[in-house]
Amino acid sequence: MPIINTEIFKKTFTTTPIEISPPIYGLCRELNPNNKPIWVATRPDPDAIVSECFGNVASKVARGGGSLLFGWTIWEWPRVFIEAEHHAVWENNGELLDITPHASGERRILFLPDPGRTYDFEDKKRIINVKRSLGTFASVNRWIDTSDTLQRTMEANSVGNEIRMNRSRLKALWEDTRNAQAQIIVDLASSTKVNAPCFCGSGKKFKKCCAPLVDLSRHR
Repeated sequence: MPIINTEIFKKTFTTTPIEISPPIYGLCRELNPNNKPIWVATRPDPDAIVSECFGNVASKVARGGGSLLFGWTIWEWPRVFIEAEHHAVWENNGELLDITPHASGERRILFLPDPGRTYDFEDKKRIINVKRSLGTFASVNRWIDTSDTLQRTMEANSVGNEIRMNRSRLKALWEDTRNAQAQIIVDLASSTKVNAPCFCGSGKKFKKCCAPLVDLSRHR
């Protein structure tokens, strides 16, 4: 079996798509056929918290007016999958602005307005991300299944921002998801040439980036 250095799992593989591809258009039509995805600049507020877009925008509106617009942020892991994350942006005088910081420091997002898809501020229940494989690797489908199961279980057992469930059960679900992601990484490493751009999106050559973290010598 291939050996994967756990450091690779600390990377954020998804990012804002370079273009609005046919698969992305298809996902957006599936989510809300009445609106089209648009590019929105990201300028985080000083007090904004990563992954807390609903609270961030609600506080912004309370302080300075404008309104909160619900929708979806579209992410992509090239060759692997596309993903829609329930999100909120700030709307002011007809202009949209993403005031929430993101893990990879994106300067813009691809946003699909979906005003009817609201957030439960009282119980803080989140809508799980919607993922679609790009069809390159069969392993992606298993990762999507395990990831969806993990997210649904966590939301079903959450009270506010606290998750209340058996730790061993949570660990088992998390490990299933990690193992499924590991297979995707093996598939990517096996099909990426050493001088090609690394599949993590760093901009470096594969041999100078993720290649040392994936030992394929035992892979068949």
